[in-house]
Amino acid sequence: MARSWDDRVNALSDQDWAWWPLLSLRPLREQALSHARLLQIVLGFGGVCACFSVLLYWLLFDTPDWLVAASLAGVTVALFYAAARLTLYRSWNRRAARLRSDVDPL
Repeated sequence: MARSWDDRVNALSDQDWAWWPLLSLRPLREQALSHARLLQIVLGFGGVCACFSVLLYWLLFDTPDWLVAASLAGVTVALFYAAARLTLYRSWNRRAARLRSDVDPL
């Protein structure tokens, strides 16, 4: 079951369009995804998601409250990090370990 999930996540993360415009941050398949690289990815994609969440907040509630907007942006980036850590990071590193050796790291 875990291998099937990892294969699906990796199939999606192998697509160039999924990394645009941060394609240069994608490591080789055999290379483990570091925490620093994951943080760069999260700041790039999570920052865009945070901007959209703040924009949506301002569209729904006409009065911009800067404290709420900043909190919403922080929570959005934190949730993006948690999701990336549980999916992309885990699946990518399992595949990288598997490709570097013939042993299945499960």
